[in-house]
Amino acid sequence: MMRTNHWDAIVIGAGPAGASAALPMAGAGLRVLMLERRRQVGFPVQCAEYIPRILAGEVNAPEAAVAQRVSTLRTFIEGKLAAENNWPGVILNRAVFDRHLAQRAVARGATLWTHCAVSAVEDGVVQIGARRLTADVIVGADGPLSITARSMDCAPTEFVYGLQVEAPLAAPMEHTEAHFQPEFLAGYGWVFPKGASANVGVAVARPAAARLPRLLDAFLADLLERGVVAPGPTRARTGGMIPVGGAPARTVRGRRVLAGDAAGQTDPVTGSGIPAAIQCGQAAGEAACGTLEAYEAEWRGLLEHSLHRALRHRRTQCAEWNQGSFERLIRRTWIAFPECFHAR
Repeated sequence: MMRTNHWDAIVIGAGPAGASAALPMAGAGLRVLMLERRRQVGFPVQCAEYIPRILAGEVNAPEAAVAQRVSTLRTFIEGKLAAENNWPGVILNRAVFDRHLAQRAVARGATLWTHCAVSAVEDGVVQIGARRLTADVIVGADGPLSITARSMDCAPTEFVYGLQVEAPLAAPMEHTEAHFQPEFLAGYGWVFPKGASANVGVAVARPAAARLPRLLDAFLADLLERGVVAPGPTRARTGGMIPVGGAPARTVRGRRVLAGDAAGQTDPVTGSGIPAAIQCGQAAGEAACGTLEAYEAEWRGLLEHSLHRALRHRRTQCAEWNQGSFERLIRRTWIAFPECFHAR
């Protein structure tokens, strides 16, 4: 099949941000190409997969992509239960969910190329090895190490580093858990149930990243002692980087626009990024059908206030992590506590 060199829009990355951008553009009749570096959209999964219900409306996941529904979030500080919030939500099956979003865009008329590693981006130009593609609009939805963002001189530079496994549960869980320990430097551990198993992971700031395997093993041992996880092998060990430095001053430059992790639209404290990726991807796609500059005001109106507050809390965590009362610090900076929303 002959592959066209010029497109109305090229979307780099077929994850939630990219597929959500492609959908309105394809629906408006634009010739849209989605480029995905992996052989399969959504695999391997590099995500904790939890979405609170307050944000789940933005996600609109089909039932086949829901691994489990949960009722509450329990927060532990140094091993002690410190808060229990009535926050229903869903644990996604991200591989199924991402494929669903990409298939919707294809059904609307977008073209998807997988196993396509973009090597360079310029204004209106995308390079895949020796192949040169051109487009009226380029949407960079290519994750935390975005080559599109680098081409715009605004790539994310601050990350937390995560490591996760899927572990067998000792008994069914209807709640999620967040664990704060001094050794989890400016990060936290999590337990997100998926039926008979759970995603168990730890995320930390860069200075502690080399210790992640040991930290995760110790966390699993603690959960085993508590009777949360069961003896037995873990599987699906994955790692990844989460941008936590906030968004750049501009996410639009010429014919290039950024969305999702590439735009630093991930919450700097929780690491949550799926709902924002979908919202901002859709906003980018809609703006591309008219005026790209409209996207900047649109997404910032939706998210900028909450992102700025979370970034202030992240800066506080990094400055005070081992300086004084650890519990007080977490209560001031974590979403489970009222102090988080009152702190200046």
